[in-house]
Amino acid sequence: MSSQDTATVLIEIHAKDGQEKDARHALLHAIETSAKPGLISSTEYEDIDDSGAFYAIQVWEDMEAFHAHMEDASENGMNEAIQVLRVQPKTAVLRTIG
Repeated sequence: MSSQDTATVLIEIHAKDGQEKDARHALLHAIETSAKPGLISSTEYEDIDDSGAFYAIQVWEDMEAFHAHMEDASENGMNEAIQVLRVQPKTAVLRTIG
């Protein structure tokens, strides 16, 4: 599999005021506990200047694997996890430049 086949996805979430710890826990729990066929790697970050902002950069085998994961997540509890967020999670598909 070449890097051109993979999909790199940035996920951005913002916790409601007072829900920062819950949002952080929900993000880490979701990454650690659910099966994610096609997920190659995931690295999670928190914004040092905004205690309620969290990010994950994930590398998937391909976009189909990412879309299948998102469909499964929406059918299996993602709505409960996002109750601690200000807005819906934001995703961006990235590609290298240069």
